[in-house]
Amino acid sequence: MGRTPSWQDRRNNTTDFPFWCKICGPKEKRFKTEKDKQTHDEMKESHDPNFVPVKRKQTRRKKKKKQNKFKVNKIIDSKVLPDENYRKKCKAVLKRIGDILKNNVSERYRPAEVIKAGSTGKGTAIKGNSDVDIVFFLPETNFSTVESMVSEHKLILDDVKKTLKSSDYNVIGTTSKALKLRVKCHEHGSGKSHGIDVDVLPAANFGKLGASIEKDDLQEIYDKMKSGPLSERKFYTLSLTKQQKMFVKRDRPETLKRLIRFVKYWKKTSIQVKNPPSSYSFELLLIDLWQQDGEPESFTIENGLRRVMEQLADYKSIKVEFFEYYYECMKQRHTKPYIIDPVNPYSNVLDETHSDWSVVASHAKKYLEKAHMKVAKSGFCS
Repeated sequence: MGRTPSWQDRRNNTTDFPFWCKICGPKEKRFKTEKDKQTHDEMKESHDPNFVPVKRKQTRRKKKKKQNKFKVNKIIDSKVLPDENYRKKCKAVLKRIGDILKNNVSERYRPAEVIKAGSTGKGTAIKGNSDVDIVFFLPETNFSTVESMVSEHKLILDDVKKTLKSSDYNVIGTTSKALKLRVKCHEHGSGKSHGIDVDVLPAANFGKLGASIEKDDLQEIYDKMKSGPLSERKFYTLSLTKQQKMFVKRDRPETLKRLIRFVKYWKKTSIQVKNPPSSYSFELLLIDLWQQDGEPESFTIENGLRRVMEQLADYKSIKVEFFEYYYECMKQRHTKPYIIDPVNPYSNVLDETHSDWSVVASHAKKYLEKAHMKVAKSGFCS
């Protein structure tokens, strides 16, 4: 394609450019066709000496904000929540273990009641692998005090271990408080299976202690806890399992439970250490932060998550204690950081000496650098 002829070329070649503007004159602007001349004649700025061209505003194209593809609720629905089939399978397994304890254990130790605790019992279990505590209350006639239970604790565990092994359950170990089982739940039709770590724990039977019991009704128990040996205090928690379980479960909005599940999932998938903090300590921390922000019935889950991650990143400042079941006069002197069990004023479940909280803090700081955290507000707000 040739170049466009200049005005000088056009004036020098009148044969090829016979048309000219009557205003500009034949010595100024010439055109090859009548149509070109008409287009020129219609241009006001070519003939009006006072014409001031208007500058066109340059419209900048707004850059579309990159949509944050990471959706916490989507992850919870797809990767965190146990499916209904899994829940049914687990429930069936736990019922079988409970029935064996009720029917096959020696009469002296035969449970008066068996309850499901741990994350499954509290409604905060996550998909894939969950911890379950099966607490069985010993007969009240023989074991109404922690002292009586502790005196025969080894005999009780030995008897239960023998009973479960005879029913083909895999007892993988024993702790100072429990028998440890590894049980598989098989999904019907899929061929998949999920492992459940089950702790079977005997507990002294204080009688009819409902989950919503009043503080005054528990005061005698706390007085015994205070005056008793330090080694026995941890066993009181087992006898108050119903209260501990209900503290996490009751009157907590579903959004809070979903957030608890996500944080536990994050801990499980991100923090690979020998001694991770207990899931229970995370549950209590989230409940405390939620209460500090006014206990909202609903909130934006990313906002709550940022609040939690900020606190985990600064775990040395954590101070959590509840006074639902015991009076503040039972409050102990604890050194920060601490998260005190709502049913046991002597039990710091944060337990920095046995858990790698510094690793948790490091991972929390990294998580706060994610895009969806940078745009989130800090707090349990909408």
